Amino acid sequence: MNRRTFLRGACGVMLGLPFLESLLPRDAKADPAGAPRRFIAFFMCNGVNMARFFPGTSYGALTEASFGADRAIAPLVGYRDRLLIPRGIHMAPRGYGFDPTAGDDHMRGMGCKLTAQPLLEGSRYPDGISLDQFIANKINPPGTPALTLMVGSRTPTVLGHISYKGSEQPVAGENNPWLAYRDLIGVRDLEEEALVRLTKRRESVLDLVSAEYEALLKKPLSKSDRDKLEMHFQTVRDLEVDMGNSGLIPRALPPDRAAEIEGIDPDTVSFDAEFRKIGRMQMDILALAIASGATRSATLQWGSGAAGPIFRWDGMSHTYNHHKLSHGNTKDDDSGEEVAGYEEMLYDIDRWYMGEYVYLLDRLSSYEEGGATVLDSCAVVYMNELSDGKRHDFRDLPYIIAGSCGGYFKTGQYIKVTAQSNTLNDRDAPHNKLLTTLANAVGCTEDGGGPIENFGSFGKPGEFDELKA
Repeated sequence: MNRRTFLRGACGVMLGLPFLESLLPRDAKADPAGAPRRFIAFFMCNGVNMARFFPGTSYGALTEASFGADRAIAPLVGYRDRLLIPRGIHMAPRGYGFDPTAGDDHMRGMGCKLTAQPLLEGSRYPDGISLDQFIANKINPPGTPALTLMVGSRTPTVLGHISYKGSEQPVAGENNPWLAYRDLIGVRDLEEEALVRLTKRRESVLDLVSAEYEALLKKPLSKSDRDKLEMHFQTVRDLEVDMGNSGLIPRALPPDRAAEIEGIDPDTVSFDAEFRKIGRMQMDILALAIASGATRSATLQWGSGAAGPIFRWDGMSHTYNHHKLSHGNTKDDDSGEEVAGYEEMLYDIDRWYMGEYVYLLDRLSSYEEGGATVLDSCAVVYMNELSDGKRHDFRDLPYIIAGSCGGYFKTGQYIKVTAQSNTLNDRDAPHNKLLTTLANAVGCTEDGGGPIENFGSFGKPGEFDELKA
């Protein structure tokens, strides 16, 4: 089902609503199988502390022990029954110059991650569409692209992009939450009166749809739908309050600028000091977009390849940025000194990102539909640019899938997908097979019908059948 409901209010304002069972036709089935299936990429740059990333237990069912206190994934313990952790996946095309493609290992880790396509000489951009945009083309309403969000500073090359509309067609992730939010709620082409009310007079978009909202509440809604609607509107209100309090929306605009909201200065929105705050806002927007049916495919990219912030919050007080710590060196080109204790710092970063991943899962779980949650209809895939950043390793990549995508995936499992005893190999588990599996999980089909057989031009055809329910 891909049904989206809007409230259309004053001056052309449109506000998307979540999936409301009570408004379905009487013969429609409101059950988990009827909910739309969605894909979300939760992407981090650089590598991880491999020694402390994966579960601390053997393959099979995930238990509390799998998420021990020494594991980066410890914050996920509450979601263990809704997670699937595959092991032994390598990048396709492979790094280290093994496969014919332009670019270095960082560039491949960015541009090939969602495309499984070679990078082209000249632009160094991949020669094909990314999975998120492919899914959007297949199952979103016509003309609706994937939602592409970013946190932090964007490098204006392949290192700053993971989403592509086609060959050498990068999609820049929006890193200004207010602009992303305006786009989501449909205020891009407002009449001047509405823009003045939203900015100069500091009214909420909810004020502009208040009459329509009251009319909706008079309909015979179930308690579940009323609770969902109330939470949805509170999320919208909270987003506006947070953005206003943090300065993202100017408190007042000169009259000649009342017709356009510029939001925060790009130089400010990408500051390291804003990284955590912007990330939380982006995740609120992403969850709102997925739950309301604005899109069924989205990416959230944290930082740019071979870069990343200097982490100085939530107990971290680092001197060097994420890329330097990934190499354990004071210089990006490894010409400096070793950073003492960098492994522990990487572990702290990995664990922090897990906490943010949990935040997104919490937001998706807070929306209910058809007797389940929005998370249950999603595949929210945690992924990194590299595995061991110091070695620029493309093998044994970190992946976590949250949500069963409507029952397509096994959950509560830690599964080795390579037949080799050592997961650090590049023989039989290319990541394009995971992309193919995800495309089929959300319901994509070949143009002539039937499942997707091979996503990308590198790797192997087919799915990772061991991941399927």
